[in-house]
Amino acid sequence: MIGIGLIALFFSIVGTIAYLLYGPGITVTLPDFFNFSKATSTESANIPDLLASEAGALYECDGEKALKAELLDGSVRLALSDGRKISLPQAVSASGARYANTDESFVFWNKDSSAFVEENGSMTYANCTASMPN
Repeated sequence: MIGIGLIALFFSIVGTIAYLLYGPGITVTLPDFFNFSKATSTESANIPDLLASEAGALYECDGEKALKAELLDGSVRLALSDGRKISLPQAVSASGARYANTDESFVFWNKDSSAFVEENGSMTYANCTASMPN
């Protein structure tokens, strides 16, 4: 009899906790004793600083992305803010300068002070504009 009472008490406590956590319209706020909400991250690093050691013109893009493009004779060397470095040969273009790998899965296109990167048909670095050096 005592065992059944303890089992019923256990399930009532678990049910109450579940209702408080997942029930309608009730939010439970726990105090932050250990300052977990003040986490540090390398994501907040200044993107142009990450590319400071790379040669070429700096382009700042949508989505807090950036790239550096070093234009060479017939090719371009790219350093992307996600850490990748890619060299591409120049490809045929009707307007602007276009650089692509052999299967066209990675394309860098620039004209005047704007550029973009397309990977597998998706624009991954969009609306990039060349920033003027200080």
